[in-house]
Amino acid sequence: MSELQILFPEPVTVGVMGRAVQILPVKLRHFERYGKAASALVELFATASVQQINRYAATHSKELRGLLRVTTSLNRWQLWRLPSTVAVQLLAEVVRVNSGFFGEALPAMVRALSGELSSSD
Repeated sequence: MSELQILFPEPVTVGVMGRAVQILPVKLRHFERYGKAASALVELFATASVQQINRYAATHSKELRGLLRVTTSLNRWQLWRLPSTVAVQLLAEVVRVNSGFFGEALPAMVRALSGELSSSD
């Protein structure tokens, strides 16, 4: 039997405008959308000014709301009332939490797989 165990990330709770909001693990069906948004956000933060971040929030508000709807416990009404800059910060936290999980889970999987490959040689 394999030593590899499937890890399931637990939701993380953060405070957003006085409310407890859960950050949920990214589901497979949302992974493509998450990947696009996450890579765009990381790229933006690497070189962006405050004006560029605000412009990103304004021009990508529909994408932000859609992704935050499936990766947080906020409902549609709460997301509509969320300021765009707060939405960007929350998405950055979603990316941080989920990348932290992948950072922990993937190395364990690689170690387990490389151990199986070397033992079958």
